[in-house]
Amino acid sequence: MTLHTVQGQSHAIEVIRRALANERLHHAYLFAGPRGVGKGMTAWALAQALFCEGPAEAGDGCGRCNTCLRVAERQHPDLHIVTRKEKSDGVLERQIRIDQVRALQKALSFKSFEGARRVVIILEPETMNASTANALLKTLEEPGQDTHFILVCASPHRLLPTIISRCQRIRFSPLTDELVSTKLREHAEMSLEHSQLLARLSEGSIGQAMALADSEMLGERARLFAHIDPRKAGAETQALLDLAEGFAKPDRRDTLKPILHLLRSWYRDLLILVSDAGSELVHTDHEADLRARAEKTTVGDVTRCLELLNEADEAIFERNGNARLNLESMFLGLVDPRATEASR
Repeated sequence: MTLHTVQGQSHAIEVIRRALANERLHHAYLFAGPRGVGKGMTAWALAQALFCEGPAEAGDGCGRCNTCLRVAERQHPDLHIVTRKEKSDGVLERQIRIDQVRALQKALSFKSFEGARRVVIILEPETMNASTANALLKTLEEPGQDTHFILVCASPHRLLPTIISRCQRIRFSPLTDELVSTKLREHAEMSLEHSQLLARLSEGSIGQAMALADSEMLGERARLFAHIDPRKAGAETQALLDLAEGFAKPDRRDTLKPILHLLRSWYRDLLILVSDAGSELVHTDHEADLRARAEKTTVGDVTRCLELLNEADEAIFERNGNARLNLESMFLGLVDPRATEASR
């Protein structure tokens, strides 16, 4: 993977290649943007360009020399990767731990193994708590000569402002539906119609689209949308509690983000119809149901449902709240948002 092969992020790639060509690199970069749009690929490609020892274009690596290949395989001794560790049950820990940052600091206190440069890639730095982030801050403030940091982040608002201020921020945008659809069909055999649906659902994220394609989420859409029908308020209570219990199980935690994403896209479609916005729907295969529900709801009700989804997302993934309790409250509120509001 080289910088010129990264697709859909021409502005970000141009900024990086120009800095490389002019040898005006910042010591720390913050790659900020949605998940699955090419931030990680760009980080590895930049690391290759920084280490490359073969004949390469100005502002890029060759992608073929021994050094580039070792970077691609995560085996270069001067490449340091900090990410959430995997637990014994295969589930990732919720946070990057402070001992990982301290181990990085110790490694950086020694000379580089093969040359003057060292590269540190930090994946999901937003998962650091305040103590860990402050420990990293000391290293960012005094990085050492020819040490470059690349922070790959989907939620920069969760980073300490002092961390952000030490980095040059490069924004990565959502990809076009056309590019996502094309990449999906390169990844797996599927119809154009199916790939276009996944592209719309992914909101410009190849990673999200592939996760949906490889999961059972699409098959669960009809069941999920049927349960959150406010026209069935009261009748669905036990079903909603069972749904929350199922999604809250540890082995299904990785499906929570896609579930919340699907629900947000559903209410986005509903908001388009209720407000007569005229934008294209995502769930076109459920248009009849959406229109029927739109006739029985208001903009305020849909907006409150979106707020419930965002509150549950934040409580579970940012404050480490109890997943089951938050999902129960969310699902019950989606069916009767005004009742939830009145209880507060």
